[in-house]
Amino acid sequence: MLSLLALVGFATQGCLKDKCERKLSYIRVDPVYKTIDEIRNGTAVNEAPRELKNPGALYYYNDKIFINERQEGIHVIDNTDPSSPVNEAFIAIPGNESFAIKNGILYANSYIDLLAIDLQSTEVVGRTESVFPPLWEDFENNRVAVSYQETPVTEVLSCDGYGKFYFTDDRFFDFSNMGGFQGDVAVLANESSNGGTKEGSGAGIGGSMARFTIVGDYLYVVDQTSLDVFSLSTPTQPQSTNTVEIGWGIETIFPFEDKLFIGSNAGMFIYDNSNPAAPSYLSQFAHARACDPVVVSGDYAYVTLRSGTECDGFNNQLDLVDISNITNPFLVKSFPMDNPHGLSIAENSLFLCEGEFGLKSFDITDPKVLGEHQLDHVTNLHAFDAIALPGQKKLLLVIGEDGFYQYNYDDPADLQFLSKITVN
Repeated sequence: MLSLLALVGFATQGCLKDKCERKLSYIRVDPVYKTIDEIRNGTAVNEAPRELKNPGALYYYNDKIFINERQEGIHVIDNTDPSSPVNEAFIAIPGNESFAIKNGILYANSYIDLLAIDLQSTEVVGRTESVFPPLWEDFENNRVAVSYQETPVTEVLSCDGYGKFYFTDDRFFDFSNMGGFQGDVAVLANESSNGGTKEGSGAGIGGSMARFTIVGDYLYVVDQTSLDVFSLSTPTQPQSTNTVEIGWGIETIFPFEDKLFIGSNAGMFIYDNSNPAAPSYLSQFAHARACDPVVVSGDYAYVTLRSGTECDGFNNQLDLVDISNITNPFLVKSFPMDNPHGLSIAENSLFLCEGEFGLKSFDITDPKVLGEHQLDHVTNLHAFDAIALPGQKKLLLVIGEDGFYQYNYDDPADLQFLSKITVN
C-alpha cells in the first residue's frame, strides 16, 4: 500500500505542471462468459488419465484418490498399493472446483450447477440447477462470468487514469472490464497472483480445505456467504432443502460429531447439526483477517492463519481454541508457524501443511504444549492440504503445488515417504 501511496503522490505533484503522465504496467482482468445453455449442455466425460497441472481439492474413497484439476475435472488414482499409485482416469467436468462422494455417487459442481455422477458409468444421473453463485450474471445476454483472463498491459496514462487500478502483491490490476462483478476485488486479485468428511455410511474423506462435506443423508456446501444444504434421500437427485446465511468470506467446512465447524477469513463459526436439515448457529470464534482451515479433536479446534493469501492476512500461526463450552469458544494459545495451510489429525498426532516450507507433525497428547513437541519436518515439498487415513492404514495423503505425496505415519516422528505423482 505504501507503493500505491508513493505513486499517487508522484502523480499529484505532476498534475501541478502542464502535463501529468506516467508509463504503468498492470494486469487487465477480463471476464470469460458462458451462456446458460452452454453450461447445461456440459456433462462429465470419462477420459484417459491426464498429468496433474493445477491440483486443488483432495479426496479419499474406497482405495482411490480423487484430485481436482481446477476448473477442468477430477483425476482418479488407484491407490491399492500406496507405494505405486496408478493414475487411471480423468473425469472431465467443466468448471469443477469441489466435490464429495457417497455410495458410488460423485457430487460435484459444474460452474453454477450441482451434478450427481455415477462413478461406475461416469454418467450424469442428476443435475440441480443454479445453486452456486457466478462471478456475476449478465441477465440481458443470458450468460454468466465463469472465470477471468489476465492480460499484461503497459501504457502511458494521465493522472486521471490511475483511479481505476487496484494494487496488491506489488502489482496493479484493472478490473474495470469485469462490468457488474460484485465480488471481493482483493480476493480476485490475489487469486490472479498465483477449497473434512469422515469416512462412514458410504462417504469418503475430504481434506481440511473442503467446501463440500456429506453427513448422513445430507450434502453441505459452503460458498462465499452461506451454507447450502441438500437432501440425498434420493441419491441421484440432490434436493436443495435449506440455505443458511453466515456472512462474507466463508471458506471451509469440517463436520465433527453433531456439529459443523465453518472457517471464514474472519473466524470460525460453529453450527449445531443435530437437525441435519436445518443447522443452527451456536457460536463464533473471531480472529484477525486471514484464511483459516479448521479441524477438531476432542475439546479443541485447531485453526491455521497464514499470510500471503487472498485473505490479506499477516499472521502465520496455529490457534488452539477450547470448545468444551460449545457456545463460548476461546483461544488457549497461538503457536507461531512458517506459512500454515491445511491440517489433519490422527489419534494424538497433528499433521500440518506449511506451503513452501513443507510438512510438519506434532504430538498433541497435551495440545497446550504442542509447540514444544514437533516430531518431524519434511522440507522437500510444497504442501497445502493433507488427509491422515484412520485405522490400520497409517497413510498420510498430501497435496501441494508440486504434486501428490504419500507417507506412512506408523511413527509420526519419522514420516516415511512412499510415493509421489508429480505436477507437470
